[in-house]
Amino acid sequence: MDIRMDADLGAAYHSPQQQARVITEAWAAENMYCVMCGAPRLEHLQNNKPVADLCCPHCRNTFELKSHNGRFGSVIADGAYETMMGRLMDDNNPHLFVMEYTRPEYMVENLWIIPSYFFTSEIIIKRKPLPPTARRAGWTGCNIAWKNIPAQGKIPVISQREILDPKAVCEKVSTTTALATSKIQARGWLMDVLYCLEQIGREHFTLQDVYAFTDYLQERHRENHNVQPKIRQQLQYLRDKGFVEFLGRGEYRLKQ
Repeated sequence: MDIRMDADLGAAYHSPQQQARVITEAWAAENMYCVMCGAPRLEHLQNNKPVADLCCPHCRNTFELKSHNGRFGSVIADGAYETMMGRLMDDNNPHLFVMEYTRPEYMVENLWIIPSYFFTSEIIIKRKPLPPTARRAGWTGCNIAWKNIPAQGKIPVISQREILDPKAVCEKVSTTTALATSKIQARGWLMDVLYCLEQIGREHFTLQDVYAFTDYLQERHRENHNVQPKIRQQLQYLRDKGFVEFLGRGEYRLKQ
């Protein structure tokens, strides 16, 4: 793997956005392996597929790439809101590579993989429709709330220009598959509770520590009026999946 990208590939395009898309996608197809099965190469999907950029020729998992010159903020700009929401219900929803790079030298600074089962409707932020004066009047896009994705779902592949061991990356991804569920509502609760555990900021925590997020979780799941029993249910699920250890007397430990 080479963290340097071929900037010459963008010479035929005038738009910086088009240049970046061509250059970054070509780099990923040339350098990235499949984090799901360990296959050494990914294939670039042709014909400008609307929901994915890359595909593993071995396991057929698909991947989308979002790249940004410099650091991402709290959100990642995505495409059409309705398309994104429809994808959440699809078992073939692509996994997401998130890349930070520097321009004009086009060097990969950081790269993460976010498995598709970490995406929930709660982290998709609907943008305002484009005004009537816009060329695509009425079109409604969305943002991904990058900050609300739990740490377990943001798995580093390249960190500060350091290429991490592919075997270790694949093992981390494999560990998270225990959290995969096709039920979008259940997934939302699970990821939100994981995020709350991360915000506590300690390996050891108590049930009361998690209860402190009751109002936050109620706001995100307004249809549920039994938030604290739901918290206990999710902690039990995380315990059964090996992500949380129950120590007794309302005390827990978050496993790394």
